[in-house]
Amino acid sequence: MSGIDWLVIGLYFVGLLVVGALFARKNTSASEMFVAGRSSPWWLSGISAYMTMFSAGTFVVWGGITYEFGMVGPVICSVYGIAAFLAGRFFAGRWHDTRLSTAAEFVQLRFGKGSFNFYTLYRGLFLSVHGLSLYALAVMLCPLMPLDEGNFLRDPSTGNLSIDWACTILALIVITYTMIGGLWAVLMTDMLQFIVLSACVIVVVPLIVKLGGSAEHIVANSPEGFFLPTAPGFSWYFLVGWMLVNCFQLGAEWHFIQRHLCVPTAKDSRKAMYLFGWLYLITPFLWMAPPLIFRSIDGSADPQESYILACKAVLPAGLIGLMVAAMFSATASSLSSIMNMFAGVLTDDVYCKRIRPNATEAQSVKAGRVFTLLIGVYMLAGALILPRLGNYRDIIILIGSLIGSSVLLPTLWALFSKRVGQGVVWWTLFGGIGVSLIYKFGFQEGGWFEGIPAFAGIMSFVSAHHRECDLLVGVLAPLIILCIAEFSAKVESMEWKRFQKATARLHTDDLPVAITSSRLPLQVLTWSFGLLAVTMLGLIPFSQQDWAALTAMGLVLSALSAGFAFILGKSGGTESIQSAEGEA
Repeated sequence: MSGIDWLVIGLYFVGLLVVGALFARKNTSASEMFVAGRSSPWWLSGISAYMTMFSAGTFVVWGGITYEFGMVGPVICSVYGIAAFLAGRFFAGRWHDTRLSTAAEFVQLRFGKGSFNFYTLYRGLFLSVHGLSLYALAVMLCPLMPLDEGNFLRDPSTGNLSIDWACTILALIVITYTMIGGLWAVLMTDMLQFIVLSACVIVVVPLIVKLGGSAEHIVANSPEGFFLPTAPGFSWYFLVGWMLVNCFQLGAEWHFIQRHLCVPTAKDSRKAMYLFGWLYLITPFLWMAPPLIFRSIDGSADPQESYILACKAVLPAGLIGLMVAAMFSATASSLSSIMNMFAGVLTDDVYCKRIRPNATEAQSVKAGRVFTLLIGVYMLAGALILPRLGNYRDIIILIGSLIGSSVLLPTLWALFSKRVGQGVVWWTLFGGIGVSLIYKFGFQEGGWFEGIPAFAGIMSFVSAHHRECDLLVGVLAPLIILCIAEFSAKVESMEWKRFQKATARLHTDDLPVAITSSRLPLQVLTWSFGLLAVTMLGLIPFSQQDWAALTAMGLVLSALSAGFAFILGKSGGTESIQSAEGEA
C-alpha cells in the first residue's frame, strides 16, 4: 500500500475515536450507555443491526462461497432479509414492550437465577471465540501491509504487519470507542462504517465489471450453473432452514435484542427490523459482486482471498486504504455490539443488583466502562491464543453450533408462552444437545452407527444432504421439546406471573421515556457524508485512470451531505453537538 493509503487508514481510525469521545458526554446514566436512553432513531438502530451481522467472515466465508459456487452466495445472505421481516413482525415490538434494559434481565425474571447464571457463563466463555473474527480479519489484511525491515510491528517471516500486532491494534481501537462512547458510539460507528463500506463497494463494482469485460464475456468465462440461485450442498431446503435459524437469532441473540430496546417506541423497533430486512434483501447482490465477477477474471485464486484480491486489482491509491478500513469496520461493528451488550449485562444484572445495589449512575457508567475493557481484553486473548490451539478451536466452534438453537429458542418461546417455566430451559438444553450429539457422532460418516444395516439408508441420506440435516436436527429437536412442555402444562407458570408483575412495575415507575429520537446522530451523519466526499475528491490527483468513479462518488456524497443538512435546518430542534457536550 502507498503512503496515501496509510494516511486514509489513520484518519479513519481517528474519526472512530472522535465519535466515541463525542458521545461519551451523553453517557450520564446506565440507560444512556446500554440502551441509548431509548432515544435512538429507528433507522440508526436498523443499520446498526444490519452491520452487526457483518464481520471478516462476510468477506472470507460468503465471499469465498460466491467465488466458488456463484450466485448462491448472495442468495444465502439475502435470506437474512426474510428473517428480519419475520423478526420485526413477531419479536421486535414484543421485546420493546417489556421495558427491560437487557435480555439478561428477561432471562432472570422469566427463568430464575440458575438459568441466568448459566446463560451468563455460557456467553462469557464463548466471548473469546468472537475474537477469532479479529484473527480472520488480520490474516486477510496483513498481506496488504508490507513494512520496512526493523519495524517492530513487522513479521520477519512475511515482511508484512504481524498478525498479533494487527489483532492488538484493531482490538484497542474497538475497545476504546466502545468503552468511552457506550451504545451511542456503537450505533454511530456502525452507521459510519455502513457509509464507508457502501462507498467503497459502489466504487469497486463498476471497476471490476470494466476489468471483466462485457456481460457476455463474464458469463462465458464463469463455470456452468454459476448464476443459479442454488448449488450442490446449498439447496432450497437449506435456504429455508438458514432463514429460520437467523430469524431465531435476530429475535433472541442478546445484542440484537438491545437494538429492539434502544428506540423510542415498539413501532420504531419494528421499523428498524424492516429496514434491516430490505437492506439484506438487496445489498448482498452488491456486496458479493466483486468475487462473483472476479471468478471470470482469475479462476485459480484462493476463494477465501478472492474478495480482497478483486478489490486490490481495481482500486486506485487511497481507496485501498479505505477498503482496508471498511473491512475492519465490518468486524469492529460486530465486536463492539457484543462488548457493549455483555458489559450492560454485567453492569445492570451483576454489579447494580448483586455487588453494589445502591450504586449511583456515575458509578454504574464507570463500572460499565471497566467491564467493556475487560471483555475486550478477553476477546483479544481469544484472537491471539485460540488459533495456536489448532483443533481446540474447531471443537469450541462445533460445541457452539450444536447448542445454539437449544439456547436461543427457550427465550423466544418464553416471550409469548404463559405456561413454560425455568425447567424448560434445562429440558431444551440437554434434550437438544443430546439429540444433536447422537446425530453428529452417530450418523455422520465414520460415526457410531456405520455398518449397521438398519441405519444404512439414514446415513446415506445424511451424507448426501448433511447441511440440510444439520439445520433440521438443530431446529426441530428443541422445537419438539418446547411443544411438549407447552401442551403438558395446564396453568400459568409462577415465573410468568413474576415476569408480568416486574414489567408492570417498570411501566409505572418514573423511567425516562423518549418521545422522540435524538437529532445528534443525524448531525454526525451529515458531517460524515461531507468528510467522506472530501476524501473521495481529494484522492482524484492520486488516480490517473479511475478519476471518473471517484468524482461521481464524491459528488453523490456531497449531495447527500447537503440534503441531510437541509433536513436538519428545516426540522429545527434544540439538540446539537454543543448541547450534548453541555450535558456532561
